[in-house]
Amino acid sequence: MVVNPNIDARAAIATSVETLRRLAGYTLPAELDRRMTELAERKEALDTDEHAELLAWVEFTEQRSIEKFGACLALQRLAELFPELSLSS
Repeated sequence: MVVNPNIDARAAIATSVETLRRLAGYTLPAELDRRMTELAERKEALDTDEHAELLAWVEFTEQRSIEKFGACLALQRLAELFPELSLSS
């Protein structure tokens, strides 16, 4: 591995940790969560457009869950590699 001496490694790690924390802590905005819940509760009576919207929301939330898990795992690995950094939220 070649390290660029012009890059502050600690600053790069801190920025990465901050971004990973935001991703790990992501929650769907309340209004969108209500909309998805409403659609799910009426799933048997949805029209074609509403059904497509519900499927899109399900796909979106599944993808965010995978990303949140990956961010949490990355934070855990960084904490193991750099115990001197405060990586917990």
